[in-house]
Amino acid sequence: MERITITIDDDLLADFDKLIEMKGYSNRSEGIRDAIRQLVKDQQIAENEEAPCVGCVVYMYNHKERTLSTRLMETQHHHHDIPTATLHLHVDPENCLEATVLHGSVHQVRHMADQITSQTGVKYGKLHVIPLSKPTTHSHE
Repeated sequence: MERITITIDDDLLADFDKLIEMKGYSNRSEGIRDAIRQLVKDQQIAENEEAPCVGCVVYMYNHKERTLSTRLMETQHHHHDIPTATLHLHVDPENCLEATVLHGSVHQVRHMADQITSQTGVKYGKLHVIPLSKPTTHSHE
C-alpha cells in the first residue's frame, strides 16, 4: 500500500469529516479509498457498455395495477439469462417492493432495468451497477 499526501480546502475537509463520522469510518483513509473506488467504478461503467457487471434494480409498484405483475414477470422471462434472483416484499396492502439482481454486460443490465422501471405503474426504480474485472460463470458442479 502506498501513502500519499493531498491538499484539501478546510470547508470540504470539515464536510468530509462529518460524513465519515456519520457513516462510521474508522479513519479518513478508509473514506477516501471508498470515494476513489466509487469514482473508478463509475468511470469503468461509463467507458465500456460491454463490460461485465452485476446490478441490482430496486423498484416499487402497486400490485393491483392491471396486468403490471404479469408484465414485470414477462420482462424477466424474456431476458431469462440476465436476472439471477428477485426479493419480493409486501410494503403495504397495495404496494410491493422488489430487488432483482442482474448479471450481464453493462448495456444488457441497464436495458433490462429500464424495461422494468419504465412500466406504467412502477412508482420508483433505481439501478446500482458494480463492474466485474472479468466475465464470471457460476456452476454448481
